[in-house]
Amino acid sequence: MKCFVLMLGLIPWLLVNGWAAAATNELQTLTIQSTNGGSFDMAHFRTIYHGPVIVDDPRMHMTSDWLAADLPHDKVTDSHVVAATNVVMRFLDDKGQTNHATSDLAVYNMHVEGGVTNETVTLTGHARMWSDKVIIAGEPLIWDLVKQELTSTNWQTTFTHDMLNSIAGTNSASHKTNNVPRIPGL
Repeated sequence: MKCFVLMLGLIPWLLVNGWAAAATNELQTLTIQSTNGGSFDMAHFRTIYHGPVIVDDPRMHMTSDWLAADLPHDKVTDSHVVAATNVVMRFLDDKGQTNHATSDLAVYNMHVEGGVTNETVTLTGHARMWSDKVIIAGEPLIWDLVKQELTSTNWQTTFTHDMLNSIAGTNSASHKTNNVPRIPGL
């Protein structure tokens, strides 16, 4: 197994709030392992990993069958990362809660223009994100890391039983039933 260890300085902001380690001045380590090798194009600052590929970061773990990253260099601050085939992510949110995402393709883009940073992760192909309370599916799922917003043109949300109970939130004594609680107004 070939293992490539890159300091976050080479791939800054690659995994912010799930995809990135904290955007701080702290030196953090991002480890990318690929079982079938990889390559680095020094002229274009592009690295390609042939998988299975495992990405480990203090706040995120991701696996895929292939990964390519255009790294920032010289005066170019933009980053572009593509993870393809069997993409599986496990990441911590700002509250330290574990979340998950899966898709066939995940594309991370970070662009800085006029001092404004735009960062998105676009999940396509059976795209789903979930926590212990909610499952979100859509094609594509677009995650704006700066605004912390998730959007999709084809949106489906599934709430777990615990989430439905907290939304219904009555003060009445609970009773045993197999029925899904009714949410007022729906």
